[in-house]
Amino acid sequence: MSIRLIASSIVLACLAVPALAAAGEPPTGSFVTAVQSPAWLVHGDSTTPLKPGMSVADGDTLRTAAGGRVYLALPEHSTVKLGENTEFATPKMDMTQDAQGSLFKGALHILKGVFRFTTSVEAKLERRDVEIVVATATIGIRGTDVWGRAGTDGGLVALLEGKISMDMPGHAGMKMEEPMQENLAVTKDKVADWAAQTDVVAGAGVLTGDGHWDIALLSSPSADDAARLMKKLAAAGYPAEDGTIQHKGREWHRLAIRQAATYKDAGALAARLHTQFPALKPWIYEQK
Repeated sequence: MSIRLIASSIVLACLAVPALAAAGEPPTGSFVTAVQSPAWLVHGDSTTPLKPGMSVADGDTLRTAAGGRVYLALPEHSTVKLGENTEFATPKMDMTQDAQGSLFKGALHILKGVFRFTTSVEAKLERRDVEIVVATATIGIRGTDVWGRAGTDGGLVALLEGKISMDMPGHAGMKMEEPMQENLAVTKDKVADWAAQTDVVAGAGVLTGDGHWDIALLSSPSADDAARLMKKLAAAGYPAEDGTIQHKGREWHRLAIRQAATYKDAGALAARLHTQFPALKPWIYEQK
């Protein structure tokens, strides 16, 4: 297997997947901001469908399946974007203080799939010491925009903006300070294709923290009915929630997926769920 680092040069070396660190507590602000299901959070022995607002702790793993996307916000205003069929681990994330102020220190592992590490304009002023591990290659992030991929056939890391250093067998202490250039046969279309692999697709079933459209899946007086369906949906990567309503003086369970970004996203997700679970007849309503 090999890894390629695209910036002002290309490097080849052998990869292996590193072990994960022990679990700990997340820093304030490490949380999921957008999800395109199916996607899961693995915390210890527990696997839970991802939804906006979920905290991510040291040692947690985020997983996506075909069509899945996830945005993870870090405390210093950076975002990690994950594409489909991706597995991403967070061995360590700490917001520390020193004589110069706050400093975010993180270790992030791309076990397989694609990712993009980006920062906002505000985040460019923040101090960070982030290492992204793609198998045995450790990328030290000093920049603001890095894309990468890890797979059984090797890996690729592309510097889009900023600076990075890299340590890997046979190539210790490499530094890259120039974003990739088109004369390396990397075109704007190629960069756009890479970005599309990690960006959520508007209108395709995206859930966000400020989304206010819900997809109702079941209304039943039986708590067991709701629990059985919620378990099936969780296994498939969909974050259904069980709420209750009063109907004709009786309590009913209303199972729903909440926080669709738009009505179009809710409709797309409802259609996908009906295709995957034909017995479901989802309906959409707006949160009040």
